[in-house]
Amino acid sequence: MRALVLWLVMLSPAAAHAQSVDPQTALAAQALYEQASAEMDEKNYVSACRKLEEVTRLVPEGLGAKLTLGECYEALGKLASAWSQYALVQAMAPKAGQMERAERAAAKAGALRPKLATLTIEVPEAVASTPGLAITRDGVPVGAAQWAAPLPIDAGGHEIVAIAPGRKTWKKQVEIVADGAQVKVAVPPLDPEKIAGTAGPAPSARPERPWQRPAAFVGMGLGAAGLAAGAVLGGLAVAKNGESNEQNHCDAQNRCDPTGISLRHDAVGLGNGSTVALVVGGLLAAGGVVLFVTTPSAGASGERAASREAPLTASIALLPGGVALRGIW
Repeated sequence: MRALVLWLVMLSPAAAHAQSVDPQTALAAQALYEQASAEMDEKNYVSACRKLEEVTRLVPEGLGAKLTLGECYEALGKLASAWSQYALVQAMAPKAGQMERAERAAAKAGALRPKLATLTIEVPEAVASTPGLAITRDGVPVGAAQWAAPLPIDAGGHEIVAIAPGRKTWKKQVEIVADGAQVKVAVPPLDPEKIAGTAGPAPSARPERPWQRPAAFVGMGLGAAGLAAGAVLGGLAVAKNGESNEQNHCDAQNRCDPTGISLRHDAVGLGNGSTVALVVGGLLAAGGVVLFVTTPSAGASGERAASREAPLTASIALLPGGVALRGIW
């Protein structure tokens, strides 16, 4: 019975006046309709609905195909899609003089209406004013007139997407868990999109300091001299102390005769001088090293300049008989 419906609609005077379908298109549509009808009898609704969708595309005025597609959607559990097909037939059938079909479609649409789930896409004023804002639901545009309106929707998963020029795309997966559910989704403000090649402000170039490198060499040279002097004074202090122990000028309990006392006094003076020289020399050497490694290089690449933005730290440790320079740069 279903196989005759499409032909009867296409051959009616109203349908012929409303459209012109070439014979090849009509034959393809009829073949698909017959196959879909057979698949619906076998409860293969997924394949049947796909074929009926193509039939309604090929023959937009085919009311029988639309009505059958609604029945297929309903059997598949896509109630909102079924209701939309029934509503179309209800509106179109009276114009084609098919009142019986209009009444049938109206009855089916009325029975489904209370069972439909709805999805409301809320777009706040601050978001709605975004230039070029476009919203889609499952790839279908959702115009501004549909915003904030509860619209029928099939149960299952759906994707809401909002885009605008110069803004990051916003996506939201929505799950309609059951028929009759009422779901609301609010579109948030779209973040500005980062433009390629502008990852952030370029690090400021270090100022030219032509005096820094020479000062670094001077500091390192004076530091080396101070360290050398400290080492020499330290050696002399050790020698004076050893001399005080010779010829019994001082005994094991550090009791000394006048000569030993004089030698010990000289050793202490030389040791203090060595310590001062080592500390001063170490500080000068450390300062020279820091000045050297932080000297701006002429024509340095952006990558090297950026790497120099890392903090530079240095410290000096006093060790027995010398100093140690520690740093991160």
